[in-house]
Amino acid sequence: MILLVAVDKVTALRRTVLFGDLQPEELVELAALTRKRELAKGELLFLSGEKAAGLFVIASGRIRAYRVNAQGREQTIHMEGEGATLAEVPVFDDGPYPATAVAEEPTSVLFLEKSDVRRFMLRHPDVALTALKLMAQRLRGHAEVVDALSLQHVGQRLARFLLAQARGHGSRTEAGMEVDVTVSNEELARRVGSVREVVSRTFTRLERDGLIGYAAGAKNGKRRRVLIADEAALARYAGQEEDS
Repeated sequence: MILLVAVDKVTALRRTVLFGDLQPEELVELAALTRKRELAKGELLFLSGEKAAGLFVIASGRIRAYRVNAQGREQTIHMEGEGATLAEVPVFDDGPYPATAVAEEPTSVLFLEKSDVRRFMLRHPDVALTALKLMAQRLRGHAEVVDALSLQHVGQRLARFLLAQARGHGSRTEAGMEVDVTVSNEELARRVGSVREVVSRTFTRLERDGLIGYAAGAKNGKRRRVLIADEAALARYAGQEEDS
């Protein structure tokens, strides 16, 4: 049983960008330093402002990182799934966790103490360089969130979300691009910086204007299969370049 647990940890570490290029013996060394934690759906991993103890690796499941404004409205910063790492920044700057993280579904994570991560990186400087690259990518993503919230209206933000989902997870049919939207309007509101009622009205407006539709028989409560018949038109509405 001990061997099986170790193998599971090594597999989870190998899936990450941060540790994926390590040699097998180095992964085993790192796995021995980790502690596994199981989260139920809706369970908090850490709170914004909480003293950061270390770094997390998502072995399975999904984690949503978000901030809450003075009015109590949540803004999703990013969503991460299997193979992602969380809380790289506090490992380097000794600051608190910059956002709150919650499990969106049953999730397994591996925890690495901050001091262990630092010592490991001193012995393996390539990992530190990869961490800097990941943090730079995360910073660019945060800049895009700020840009969207300050310069785009809700319709554009929702259109960008639908395009990103369709391009990453959808399918192309004779009618256009189709993608399953499996989250509620309340969750979508958190992701695009709005409220549920506005998101509902925005879906109606996009459909009325012919920018989206629904696959036959696929609009059922929380789960919807959205049809994008004219990708270029929706991209123009979202403020994206036509060749994006």
